[in-house]
Amino acid sequence: MNNRRYDDVSLDMMNPAPRCPVVMLLDTSGSMGGAPINELNAGLRQFIRETADDEAADMSVELEVITFDSKVNVAMPFTPIADVERTPAPLIASGQTHMGEALKVAKRDLQQRRELYRKNGISSYRPWVILMTDGGPNDDWEVAAREMRELGEKGKIQYIGIEIGNAADHNTMCRILPANSSPVRLQYLNFKIFFRWLTDSLRSVSSSAVSDQDKVWFGSIRSWADLNNL
Repeated sequence: MNNRRYDDVSLDMMNPAPRCPVVMLLDTSGSMGGAPINELNAGLRQFIRETADDEAADMSVELEVITFDSKVNVAMPFTPIADVERTPAPLIASGQTHMGEALKVAKRDLQQRRELYRKNGISSYRPWVILMTDGGPNDDWEVAAREMRELGEKGKIQYIGIEIGNAADHNTMCRILPANSSPVRLQYLNFKIFFRWLTDSLRSVSSSAVSDQDKVWFGSIRSWADLNNL
């Protein structure tokens, strides 16, 4: 991953586009080893490439990647998608699932990034938070999860929870996600199809006015979601 940290000096003040912060919270615990982590890496590379290739999204989307296993790592701080390396170092699976700490870091970083926008007079879309896991948290998660869930329920963030495989803790994920945004199980290992849907969604958002973002239509999730487990 590209580990350069961007501050207010690095913001492109000549860029007239509103910014769309996207946080990916990615489970890299040991159970993700093998095919799941390989498909996740391939899907993430595709997302970076295809999102950066879109003119509107290229100017708006800023990506942060947070991984969680036995520790939480900001694999990539908020970075304009145009500046993200097209072939980032692959994520590696090991350890446990410290999801609660990852949610805490995500909330902190989102607050700091949006304050940076306000400080510099940059408008922004509602942030997107993508949480992907094949299990359930084994750290102190409830407070951090409630705070993030409340942001989703108040419409402050676009919050998406993706369950990977049959071992994902659905009951806990339902407590983590907003009541109006139930977790969705990924069909097979269709990471690439999910990430293409995400790219298309962010293209639509980036092409709209900030005031019209609630009117943006997103494509069907049927191509990547196991709807039998909704």
